Amino acid sequence: MAFHPQRFIHAANLRLDVPVSVHTSETLSDELRMAFEDATLFAFDEVIEGCIKRDVDFLLLSGNVFVEADRSLRARLALLKGCRRLEEYGIHVFVLPGDADPPEAWRAIPELPENVTVCYSSSPEPMELYLNDELATTVSASIWFGEADDFGIQVLAKGGEGVQPFRIGVVSKAKYEEARRMAAMAASASDEVLSSSLPNLASGEKVEDAGSNAAGSADVNEESTTVWRSIDAEDGERPRKLGGSSPRRIQRSLETLEAGPADSHPSLDPGFMSYVDEMMHEGQLNFLALTGEMSRTTLWREGGVVHCPGTTQPRSQMEASGGACSLVEVSASGEVRISPLDTSCVDWKQIEVQVEGSTTLSSMLQQMKTRLIELKPGVSDRIWSVQWILRGALPVLQMLTRSDLEVAATVELDELNHSGRTIRLLHDIRTIPSSWPVGDPPTALADQYQLFITRSRLLSDDSLQSMIDGDDDLTTGWKQRLTSLLPSLDPEQILARMRTDGAGWFEPNYGVELEEELPQSPDDLILSDDQAETLRADESDEAYDEEEDTEE
Repeated sequence: MAFHPQRFIHAANLRLDVPVSVHTSETLSDELRMAFEDATLFAFDEVIEGCIKRDVDFLLLSGNVFVEADRSLRARLALLKGCRRLEEYGIHVFVLPGDADPPEAWRAIPELPENVTVCYSSSPEPMELYLNDELATTVSASIWFGEADDFGIQVLAKGGEGVQPFRIGVVSKAKYEEARRMAAMAASASDEVLSSSLPNLASGEKVEDAGSNAAGSADVNEESTTVWRSIDAEDGERPRKLGGSSPRRIQRSLETLEAGPADSHPSLDPGFMSYVDEMMHEGQLNFLALTGEMSRTTLWREGGVVHCPGTTQPRSQMEASGGACSLVEVSASGEVRISPLDTSCVDWKQIEVQVEGSTTLSSMLQQMKTRLIELKPGVSDRIWSVQWILRGALPVLQMLTRSDLEVAATVELDELNHSGRTIRLLHDIRTIPSSWPVGDPPTALADQYQLFITRSRLLSDDSLQSMIDGDDDLTTGWKQRLTSLLPSLDPEQILARMRTDGAGWFEPNYGVELEEELPQSPDDLILSDDQAETLRADESDEAYDEEEDTEE
């Protein structure tokens, strides 16, 4: 299938003016606090600049551009500013409203620039984009099928001279679940309700009688009972199949940078995938914008591609480690290439370090600095929230904690210079002690305790949920509160606390504090040149006093 070559940027979940939350022991300055409050606005600026630099044909915004419940004036001003900047470069903007920014919220913005088109689900007619006076793209938020309704509204636009428009639609798992619930309710309706709806042709539905096939017959013909919308019918006849005899195929580019799953996704069930395939086939869609998902998802189907770019700026580490939008390129032959573009100014990094027994505070900081330099920053990165996972023997980890490793990292590793750019660093250090030596055979109480806490299912979500449900002392409200906290629990942190406490209870010699709390040599401390010189001078004075005492 031939298309008009085009290039567009797809962005979702911008949530303008929603602050970012970062967990850190450091007291945030006013500058950092403002940076977190403006992070989503900075991300939107990156999207706008990406559209201009890459000279795209249009920008596709699919859901949750702003949060209507917040009533943020800054969000609307930032939106208008970005769209007007694109208008100066002749770049169109298509908007597919989402759950946080419903159609009513977009209708309440009368001052939208002329280059912005909001696609409402109440309108079956797709919005069209012409490039060089040729129909290149159609965007629709409606799931009405068919080429024309009884009023002559063209639902599926056609290009000329064999060149078809690149058709973009929208799909949501939440709306699919709602449609499935409605279908289940309709299936459970009584025969009287169904029979009363048969003559009601004005309702937009038509049902063909099953004829001689009785209800519950083993060989019921699938075509015996058919329900379709009158909008798809032509002179009362059945709607003809769309797409013709030749299958529609979208070819995935071999050079695509987006490595999404080919046929499935962990959060998408087979029923939803069948629903997606039916939408793409019946609506002759080539690209479905998946809304309501925070994770980046790409599903390559036979008829096209289903894509969600994720979020441009995660609100916390639980959502994602970084944000991005997508550059979508469509060739004349139908080859689609999807590339991620970094947009988030606040990113989360998680680095694991195996702490050796001979580690000192100085060597630990040097190892952390080396691991940071190995990371490649994104083009829009301004702040990194780094979570350090230190694994090792409990006495060594306790020594680093007493040496104020987190404070030392805040002072010594506050910034990272990379290619002339400065990235602000925030640190969250977590220690996970390794198990203490187990006896052979493991008969001691300490051994039994350690074997018990390391069971794989002990800290699973199912086990914790059963513990909450089985506690009769908890009220229903408290059970709901504790259940809501399960996704945020870190089993490794719970295990770390249990090992630390268990070492104090059963193995006091293993977790005992080191005799020397801090290294005695100046070379083992992170000091400035002046501080080191002062320390050496003090040591020289003490040595001189000792020599005088000896002579006396």
